[in-house]
Amino acid sequence: MMTFLGLGPGRDFVLLALPKTASTTLERALSPYATEVVSSPPGRKHLPARGFVHTKAHELAEQGHPRESYELVSMFREPIAWLESWWRYRARDDSRQSTADMTFEEFALHYLAGDDDAPVPKGRPARFLHAQGAVAVDRVFSVEHPDVWSAWFGARVGATLDVERRNASTAGRGELGFATREALVAHFAPEYDVWRRLEATGEWSGARGTRLPGLS
Repeated sequence: MMTFLGLGPGRDFVLLALPKTASTTLERALSPYATEVVSSPPGRKHLPARGFVHTKAHELAEQGHPRESYELVSMFREPIAWLESWWRYRARDDSRQSTADMTFEEFALHYLAGDDDAPVPKGRPARFLHAQGAVAVDRVFSVEHPDVWSAWFGARVGATLDVERRNASTAGRGELGFATREALVAHFAPEYDVWRRLEATGEWSGARGTRLPGLS
């Protein structure tokens, strides 16, 4: 899922929708202002940076939008909170892969083990931003700083955005044992590299080309 906003020189951007970062809601708010909404390949709701670089970037260039004419943007979330959001989301009654009877501790251990049979997300947030050996997006926003990203997107489209949060889960807060939390922090080393750049200001501009630890 991605939205291309063609708004004139210096204002164009493409939003890549990283799952569990409110990007679907944001895309809904931005779509009325877009000159073009670019769909992901059939059966793939969230197009990562690698897929964009290898497919959509070339298509946009052929349409008169070379890569340097727009910013590639993505949202981001504190890594363990991102994983917990998946657990809470899949605890809904209508979830096809329910976690209703699974603690967050169990969910996290399945994720760390790469258990394909468990209802855990595949992939990782840092990989979503990555292509050709480095970060491929130009700007990253922290979900936890809505004042920052809503102001930036609003300035780009020239309107105050009405961003209504949907798909919010109602499951309780997850608990983790010390060892599991430490294992997650180690596993998410690339994600925490991104997070540290966002934590103070909620925004990381000039991200493209940065190499993250543990990713190639």
